[in-house]
Parts: sequence; structure tokens; C-alpha cells
Amino acid sequence: VHSFVGTNGRTMPFPTSSFHQQRAAALLLLAVTIATICVWLPHDELTPLFGRSGHTLKNHRVLSIPEGVTEGEGSAVQTQRRKARETRYVAFGTSTTWGHGLENIETDPYPKLISRSADNLAVRAAGPGVPAMCLKSMVENVNPDGAYDVVFIEFYHRTLDPGDIDSLKIAVRRIRKRYPDAHLVFIRDWYIFGFIGFYNERGVWTRIEDWNERTGGEALHSDAFAEKVRVATKNGVKWEWYFKRDDRDVVLNEIAATVDGRIAAMEAPEKAEDFLPFRKFFDPDGHHLSPEGHKLLADRIGHLLEHLSIVENPRVGSWDIVGDDMCVSWFLSGQCPFKVHGDGVKMISWAADNKNHLYKYGLEFPKGGKIMFNNPFNKPMALYLDFMLEGPFPGIYPITEIIVETFGPNGSILSKPFYINPSVDRAVHFVQPAFIGTVPPGDIIVHVRPLEEGKKEAFRIAGINISEINDRFATPDVHIIQPQECALLRQEQAPAANLRLSGFSDPKTIQIKQNDNERFDRVRVVKFVCNNVLNEPTDLNS
Repeated sequence: VHSFVGTNGRTMPFPTSSFHQQRAAALLLLAVTIATICVWLPHDELTPLFGRSGHTLKNHRVLSIPEGVTEGEGSAVQTQRRKARETRYVAFGTSTTWGHGLENIETDPYPKLISRSADNLAVRAAGPGVPAMCLKSMVENVNPDGAYDVVFIEFYHRTLDPGDIDSLKIAVRRIRKRYPDAHLVFIRDWYIFGFIGFYNERGVWTRIEDWNERTGGEALHSDAFAEKVRVATKNGVKWEWYFKRDDRDVVLNEIAATVDGRIAAMEAPEKAEDFLPFRKFFDPDGHHLSPEGHKLLADRIGHLLEHLSIVENPRVGSWDIVGDDMCVSWFLSGQCPFKVHGDGVKMISWAADNKNHLYKYGLEFPKGGKIMFNNPFNKPMALYLDFMLEGPFPGIYPITEIIVETFGPNGSILSKPFYINPSVDRAVHFVQPAFIGTVPPGDIIVHVRPLEEGKKEAFRIAGINISEINDRFATPDVHIIQPQECALLRQEQAPAANLRLSGFSDPKTIQIKQNDNERFDRVRVVKFVCNNVLNEPTDLNS
């Protein structure tokens, strides 16, 4: 007789009289052997989350899940037997994560390279204020009741401004409350134009992009640019990393630690002077990632995640705990559902991504107007207005007055005027949220009045957001100005230090401004409002 090994490990005989019986027994032996190997394979030999062939990242969307998890526990019980399901990913971030400059934003950004089914909720020309205000509105459009296993958070470049840091902390806290069992992965990327430069002979920091423009403006990927950099190096230029790079790292590490997050760092040269071979990972603008850059970042994330397990039945936090919000943006769609009135008010568009034929949209208020909407919650909420911010000075948008009208038992109630300064001292052009007060339930009217004349563009609004009061964050571009401040500036042209900081609309902003002593931007707004709105001239000769 022949024999085979049974599932209990004992030798069992079977007759040899039938060829078909022998063949069937052999097939059974093979099936049992394979099943036994799969069941008893050790944990460290299981297929990882990301398989590789050399340095090429494969699109493995399935991560092994330990069995034996008790629903609601939030922790994985390690056992020998495992099963698998598709891992659920979501990404929050800037235009880099969104896929600026890529041929196909549905397949080419790094979240989609990791999993084609990943929900990419990154927003162009925006910062961490969006998920801080609008987490509920964002995820309800794609996964209203479901959980995520891995959350990507990409706001590393927005970790210097105090307002951005404040909003990032709030966004991360809300994300963790909603997805308590998810792995939160913070992306630490970098770019050439903005991170690299040198100190000139006067000791002034010079960005490489500014130096390039002054010396011919060669394309980043050209041989002429590379040769120019080499010649400058031979002539004594010492290329260095931007000195605040370490500050960004500290902030990101601290915020990630508060939610037990992990950091995926994009590969970079140890010395800034060795950046030339890394140009292929960047878009021609020297800021966003190229297709190769997204692949590099996806591979680095794969190295981070490949040995992690996920919870079989992850918890989803209630919105009562996470916080309510209602956010309506027409920045990407051009569709505003609210009633809008005003002379010349219209929806305008401008090119954002010629490669994908995508546009940005904003409501333009050349002579003023109003937007009417409703706070649907049965409680007071924080109101934010999304406006277009641009720089450097003098900027293309005018200083604008905002008055919020609400309604009570005795009729309408008008807020104090808020003054928004849509210009900053650096080269940017993005959506900026402005906190413009706390509003009760019911109807709301936002009155808009541009104040500066001669600007290239009219004041633009890209959205309206309502969120929890407890999650309010600093918005330093919004001011409340009192007449007595005009007198302070008249006292021998008093310096900015004498201005009343209580004029900012948000107490958090007051604290930030006191800590950082950043008051120069307020001087410009106060002078303008005093001279042109309050009729309290600050010039001693006027």
C-alpha cells in the first residue's frame, strides 16, 4: 500500500487498486499541505502591506488582520491565524498630496499609488484650517459612517506660521477622535525652491529661486541650471538648508507625538549642496513633486507601514465628540448655493492646473455686496469666511470690511466691523480662513465692503464655514480697530508696539501676536482704516 500524511499528522493507508483513487488522493495531499502552511505560517513571514520588486512599489491594498479582536477593544490580539481585508486609506493635505502637476490625479498622487481606493481629501491652495473647520463635511462626502485604517496628513510646509500650527493641532485632534484606531502618518517632504539657499556677502539669506531669477532664470531641470549651480559653488557660494527647517521638524514631531502618530520622511540629501541629483523628484516649479517624487514618497511610506497591523473592527468616534461643522466651498466647483447680492458680484475662475484643465473659483465683490445663509445647528457656532490671500506686498486684493448680521427676538443685530488684510509679505496665493465671529442659530447675512482702490483684483470669497466654538483657531489677518488706536499712531508716529492688540478678532490671535511680537502687519491696516474709514488721520501733517 501507499500512504499519505493526514491533517492530524498520522500516516494513513489507502488502496492501490484504482488509478483514479490514487490521483484523487495525491491532489488531496497537495491541497491539505498548502492549507496547513497558510494557517501555521509565522507572523514575520506573512506578506507585508507593501510588496516590492527591487525599489518598485507594488500596489498591495490588503493588510493582514489579527483574528481574535473583540469589537470595541481598539487593540489587536495577536494570534497565529490571520485573515485579510482591504486596507482603508484617507489623505489630508495641500496641493502636493492633491497631485499638482500630475497627468492623472486619480492614479498618480502618492495616496493613489499606495491604494487606488484611497480617499484623497487634499485641497489645493489651502492649509490645515480646512480639516480643522470641516472634517465632518469632508469625510461625509466619501465615507460618512466608515472607518479608516491609515490616515495621511501632509502639512509640513505649514508648520511655521502660528495660525497654521494652531489649526493643524485642532485638525489632528479631530481626526484622532474620529478614527481612534487608525495609524496617523505625517508626511515630511521638502522642496528645492524654498528649502535651499545661501547667505550673501552681507549675511542676508538668499533663496535659490531668487538667485536663479537674478542670474538668468534657467529651468530647474536644465543642464544650464546645473552648470550655473556648480560654477557658483566653485566661486564660494555655500548652499545650505533654510535655517527654519529644524523648527518645522520640531513642530511636526511634537504634534505627531500628541496622537501617537508616525512620520514618513521623504529622502533628501544630507547636505544641501548635493541637491542636483534630486531634481527629478520635483515639478519644474521646484516646489511640488514630480511623478518620480510621488513614487519615492510612496515607497518611503511603504517602508514605514509594512510591518504594522490594523484593527479588524476599528472604532469610529461620534460627531458629538468630534464636533459638528458645515462647510460650503465653491473654490473647486464654482457653484455657490447661497443667495448673493451686490453690484458687479460674480463668480470668476482662473487657471489652476492647465495640464488637467482644472480651475479655481471665487465670488468677486468689486463694489461690495452680501451673502445670505443659515446656521442649521441648534447652538452658537464659529463663523469663518474663506478669502483669497496673496503676496508679497503690496498685493493684488484690497483691504475689506466685513460686518455680520444675525437676527434675534428684537430684530437684526450687526457685529462690529472686521477688517481683512488679504496681502502678506511672502510670495503666496491661496485660500485663507478668517474668523468673523460667533453666530447664533438661524439666518445670517455677511456684508462685504472693499475699501482700497486701485488694486488689480476685487476681493474674492471662496467659501463659508461654520464649526464648533471650542475648535476655533487663530486667524491673524482679521482685525477690529478702535478709534483710540488712531490717536496712538499720531503720537510722534508711534511704533507698532504701542498698538492695542485687543483689536484682533480672536483671543488666540492676541496671544500669538504677543508671543511673537508680530505687529507690523497690523500697523498697515490700522493706518489705512484710521485715515480712510474712521476719519481719524494718523499723519501729524494731515
